[in-house]
Amino acid sequence: MDGSVSKNYKVSQLLKNRILWRIYVLWFFRRIMPLIVLQVVLFALALKVFARYVFVSKVFRNAALMSEFSYWDVLKFIYNAFINTHPLTQVVILIILGVVALLIRDLVRALLTYRSMWLRDRRGGA
Repeated sequence: MDGSVSKNYKVSQLLKNRILWRIYVLWFFRRIMPLIVLQVVLFALALKVFARYVFVSKVFRNAALMSEFSYWDVLKFIYNAFINTHPLTQVVILIILGVVALLIRDLVRALLTYRSMWLRDRRGGA
């Protein structure tokens, strides 16, 4: 009798875990994935505008030349390069930085959620 109760408990726990995984996957694709797609599209558009106004290779070359002096000079160069750009380019740079921050936040959230679910599964579920 004890064996069948234990077996039924394991089967119900397995079903519960499968249902929870499906719910998490659906939640991810309905709530998180559209935000990630929107962020990637905004990032791509911002990069397209950015590439039109900024010669990235020249900026990197000049930053490399400044890095021979000191890190403080590199930071001053980056600040001055940003201040002396077209206002549209400044807005695009800020949008790119914001989207990258949101993408990193979402990636960390997804990884932490996956980790907690994985740890809970390894402990036998709750």
